[in-house]
Amino acid sequence: MLESHSSAITSPTRRELATVTCLLALAVLFCFRELVTNPTHLLVGAHRGGENDLTAYFLRALDLPGTAIAQGKFPSWNPHLSLGSPTWGNPQSLLFYPPNWLCWWLGSAAASWLLVAHHWWTGVGAYLWARQLGVRHVSALIAGVIGAATPYAIAHTAEGHYPQTCVMAWLPWTLWAFERFLASGGRRWLGVSVCLSLSFLGGHVQESFYLSLLLSGTMTCCLVSRFFSRDAAVRADWARMTWYWSLVGVVTIGLVLVELLPTFGNSQLSVRASGLPLSLAGDGLKLGHWSRLWNPQVESVETSGTSFGSWEFCFHFGIVPALLAVLAMWCGRQRPGTRRLLLMLAVTVLFAFGARSPFFRFCHAWLPGIASFRCPARALYLSSMIIAVLAAIGWDSLWPRLWDARPARRRLAHWASLLVLGLIVWELGTFSARVFATIPPTALRRDSSISKFFRERPSVDRVLSGMGLYDDREAHQDGVQKVLGYEPFMFLRCALFLDALTPDGSKLDPGGFLLPSFRDLHKPLVDLAGVRYAIMPADQPPVAGWKRVATGTVPAEITQPNQLNQTLSFAIFENQTVLPRAFVIGQVTETSNSSQGTKLARLLEQINPRETLLLPQDILPRDSDRTPFAEASIESYSNNEVRVRASSSGHGYLVLTDLFHPGWSATVDGQPTTILPADIAFRAVPLAPGEHSIVFRFVVPGWKAGAIVSALSWLAVSLIALRSSTLIAGRSAKESAQRTSNVCSTNASTST
Repeated sequence: MLESHSSAITSPTRRELATVTCLLALAVLFCFRELVTNPTHLLVGAHRGGENDLTAYFLRALDLPGTAIAQGKFPSWNPHLSLGSPTWGNPQSLLFYPPNWLCWWLGSAAASWLLVAHHWWTGVGAYLWARQLGVRHVSALIAGVIGAATPYAIAHTAEGHYPQTCVMAWLPWTLWAFERFLASGGRRWLGVSVCLSLSFLGGHVQESFYLSLLLSGTMTCCLVSRFFSRDAAVRADWARMTWYWSLVGVVTIGLVLVELLPTFGNSQLSVRASGLPLSLAGDGLKLGHWSRLWNPQVESVETSGTSFGSWEFCFHFGIVPALLAVLAMWCGRQRPGTRRLLLMLAVTVLFAFGARSPFFRFCHAWLPGIASFRCPARALYLSSMIIAVLAAIGWDSLWPRLWDARPARRRLAHWASLLVLGLIVWELGTFSARVFATIPPTALRRDSSISKFFRERPSVDRVLSGMGLYDDREAHQDGVQKVLGYEPFMFLRCALFLDALTPDGSKLDPGGFLLPSFRDLHKPLVDLAGVRYAIMPADQPPVAGWKRVATGTVPAEITQPNQLNQTLSFAIFENQTVLPRAFVIGQVTETSNSSQGTKLARLLEQINPRETLLLPQDILPRDSDRTPFAEASIESYSNNEVRVRASSSGHGYLVLTDLFHPGWSATVDGQPTTILPADIAFRAVPLAPGEHSIVFRFVVPGWKAGAIVSALSWLAVSLIALRSSTLIAGRSAKESAQRTSNVCSTNASTST
């Protein structure tokens, strides 16, 4: 009886969907009521005075593409941080995620409401997923509310983890599509591909990767059970479902290839190319985190004032949702799909414990890609979605006879459901109110005296500064290039150069969150990087080679209206021995093939960059006259193109102190030439004697193939979806006409 009842409610009507989406919107707005009352503000966390990843990173990252497009250029390369890095191929740039395009026209301030919209979209997906599993609409609404406001996702949104929230919104939709795939014997495969693709394009590959592994493992178990089934009809489905699942994988890759190819190429050049050791990749939940199941405040940032890492381990789903999920283990374990969900929940939770779990250690050792990510506790995104649907199943299975009883008793069940919904909204809404806050855009520091200093001196020289005095967002707005900056997708060459830049025992922070000090710097390499100015605390004592050129105060990065104005004292020092950003040099020190990693960094520390150039191979004639060190002039500098004029009295190399990347090509006097990695991190091209015009251009490797395949894939998917909807509409019209004909025939017979 349960099976027939379930099949009758798996396709919600339009009226039902309209009602549910409105109710979920009200629940989400209640959880985000701080932003509702201040709709023009930025959504931040309540624990660090408004500082989070949204204000520190994503406001700038969301502004960059819009600024470049307004100038008629595609944002392929970002020169402003960490010696330069590609924007296309950095997943957290979200270049190809359609909802994010709104920020290009409306500005990054729209990000706050996009976060709210993604939570609402998560709830709608959780509702449909529950309905697909045969849950009644009242109970499925419980899944929708929990999915939209699950504490783990709320905590990360408060931390400003913008792409994680975008990816999260597609997790229940993908699982809903997967259930439809299983129910149809694989024929409804298209939805899985589209939802997986949008999840990947959402910007944080880790959660999408975990989702893909979870679905693939579940599908493998389903295929094995079908293959060994005694039922011949079930065994016959094995080959067809295998084919359709393979089709899901191929089409998904085709849909995202425009982003997947550059991202994969860049990942091979990053510090995680060889994988993270188990000590880093396996830093997951600890046994003490079990207490967070009923008390999320244990060791949380509200009480301890620690960093966001505490929220990475927010092992909390809400007390009422967790209790309802436990009911599913007892009352609803015989329902279709419940056991599968319980198994998926166990897998994700065991995985979240990282190195403390034998299951994770097995995955780290044998599954490719697992070692590329840190913090396996992010699998709790998946656990939270599964808990939401299990809670709906638990409530729906609590009293199966009551739902089909007389109308009065059914009304009692509906009123009880509304009471439970109210408790869930109150609990999750209270949690949200504790972790959320808003700040007006004017609270962000703008037009400080430091910004005015650099706007009066536009150049391509680099600046050394920590986030506290001059942050990345200000540098981007002022057109300034910083050596230190918050860029999670760091390249190995940049990391090695910063390692050489930092003497042993120093505390230089590559992200710039700690203010630098001159004692943390190896001066010759600071000169090599083209650092003309350093912004230091005002009490920084004078150092040889640096001249104090400005002093003053700036407000804090974020100053809220109800806070006292906090000011920070600074001093700007000018580097008296800085090297030009482009220069010609003839003498070369070759690195041996065995010199890798930190060995290269130690070798770079020993050379004088004014006298010799560190190259993997000297490709100029050995017996040629070599040019002495000479400055070259940068004629034009933009994100994707740099033009340089150089004069060489002998054979030598033009060095541009921007990050070496295989996407950059160069021409000398219009003729293509080779680019070599110079001094570990930079670019060098060989020159013959004479005057030369050198042009560097950046083109994303493989972008044409990726763009063509993705465009054709999306076109094919659109045509297939259009054809399917046409067939469904035609079938529905035919069935409606047949029902009308049957009614007319019945009425005619009755009249006769």
